[in-house]
Amino acid sequence: MAASGAPAILSLQGVAFADPRAAPSCRIDLELGRGDAAIVEVDATDTAASLIDLCLGLVDPPAGAARFLDHDWRGLSPGERFAARSRIGSVVQSQVWPTHLSIAESIMAPRLYHRDRTPDQAITEATALARTFGLPGVPAGQRDATAAGELVRAACVRAFLGAPALVVVQDAALDAMAALGVAMAQAVAAVQDRGGAVLWIIGPEGAPAARFVQPGQALRLGDRGLAPMRRSP
Repeated sequence: MAASGAPAILSLQGVAFADPRAAPSCRIDLELGRGDAAIVEVDATDTAASLIDLCLGLVDPPAGAARFLDHDWRGLSPGERFAARSRIGSVVQSQVWPTHLSIAESIMAPRLYHRDRTPDQAITEATALARTFGLPGVPAGQRDATAAGELVRAACVRAFLGAPALVVVQDAALDAMAALGVAMAQAVAAVQDRGGAVLWIIGPEGAPAARFVQPGQALRLGDRGLAPMRRSP
């Protein structure tokens, strides 16, 4: 959890979903402090997508406040929101990649655009992460020439590259890959150790890849909001 006096990485306070047709009509409260990790179970992919939109400031809640690093998303300009999202990594829709870039270029582009890594630093860090996730190196081919399993692993590299303050995970392809459980647990622990936070959203069928992660919070989103969830061993 957050250190005394330190702002939370992510804070949802009495937040209502923008589209109640795609999510429960309840209001939710969630706080991820520095070094925290949470697993949240949801019943539907539409609900998961709505939750991610609120966390990333892609939509404004009709009620309550969504804050990232103590900044209310609603009060940020489009440019400020874009800059803030550079500090968020995500494993979402791991099969979706730009067709005009190679996988390697897609992974490096955000870090080089925001200039928080030199090209050599980005390559070195990405290569180390690729090996953590079971790849011999950063995939250099195009999306259509890269196996589905490699795309999932590459998406993990992209998410954790650049020491993000927050990592959001919601990907059925990753959830099903139990073989990535240990690597994900290591990557999540590294984020926590440097004072970041991780939010992993899973479906009701569970996520074998998440079983190695020891979250500070395990929650389920239902009609009455977020409630503690007992995890299966």
